[in-house]
Amino acid sequence: MHIAHITISDLASAVGHVLPAVPAKSTLFVLEHILMEGSSDGLQLAATDTELAISARIPAHVDAPGAVLVPARKLHDVLRALPSDLSCTIDATGERFVLATPIGRYELPKLDASEFPELPRADHATTVTLAPADAQAVAAATVYAASTEQYRPAMTGVKFELGSNLIAVATDGYRLSTITIHLDSASSDILEAVVPARVVELLSKVHDDVVLGFSKTHVTIATGSIRVAARLIDESYPQWRNVIPKESPKVAVIERESLIKAIRRMALFTGTNVGLVRFHWEADAVRLSATDPDTGAQAQEELACKYSSEPLDIGFNHKYIIEALQHIPSDDVTLAFSEPSRAVLLTPAANGSYSITALVMPMRLS
Repeated sequence: MHIAHITISDLASAVGHVLPAVPAKSTLFVLEHILMEGSSDGLQLAATDTELAISARIPAHVDAPGAVLVPARKLHDVLRALPSDLSCTIDATGERFVLATPIGRYELPKLDASEFPELPRADHATTVTLAPADAQAVAAATVYAASTEQYRPAMTGVKFELGSNLIAVATDGYRLSTITIHLDSASSDILEAVVPARVVELLSKVHDDVVLGFSKTHVTIATGSIRVAARLIDESYPQWRNVIPKESPKVAVIERESLIKAIRRMALFTGTNVGLVRFHWEADAVRLSATDPDTGAQAQEELACKYSSEPLDIGFNHKYIIEALQHIPSDDVTLAFSEPSRAVLLTPAANGSYSITALVMPMRLS
């Protein structure tokens, strides 16, 4: 393969897009490489870890078509270190992969393209198209709440329910977040799929309309010149609706950013292992407090809010409540309570084009 002209910015962008599919370390050395295929249509880059595959196509003047495998992270590091406004040539006809620019020449080892595993080709039965803002909102509203514990495979994913609306939900057992997006082309049939959270996270970077495709075994994402195929998590998802309180009559509305900053200050006084911040809600005010059980250091603050129910004391892990608040897309946030031992529901005070509900389980107050 020989490429007479390609820009560093295009090449670096394509490598960045496919890099999430490259394993940091693999027992299959070939998977630590990017497949480059040059043709009359331009240059296509692809990477896979056998569970996730990503490809990206970019314009290039290819004067000798072919394919080659290049070390992914080394190439990524080289491109990041080069000025993005440079053009370059690529020569993979010899024993090395050679990238030449007006300021230098960079040689990397290469492997034969035939060693690369076949990329998954998922024939999906159901598709849905999302605007970029909606796709980004799905990622923002769910990924943070997914579990990282591999012994609970289903909870490391995001549950999608596709019917009259698109519903996406994630939970790790301590918090839960769900988003509902209205679909123009609604279906009476409900399709359910559990998508790995790292795949959903890719939606946060899209800039074009996204076509999501679902088959029995795979999910596909197509946006612009980028294609993603990933294996679904074949595990039953928890009955997540059962943990959402049916009634939460005590309601507070408060300025979101001020509350986040106050909780962060309280977090400095929670100690290294406890993380408990106490909330005392009373008429039009909330008092936050925290005590370090190891040193006795303590702090408290009071914030104005809209609250008219009877006083309520409740406590939360500062990390979980802050992350939930950070992913509520409005200036003011509504918090709905039932009792100190039941979860709080957080929603935007102003509705947008989609609805988001976050849930955080409280901590026991001593």
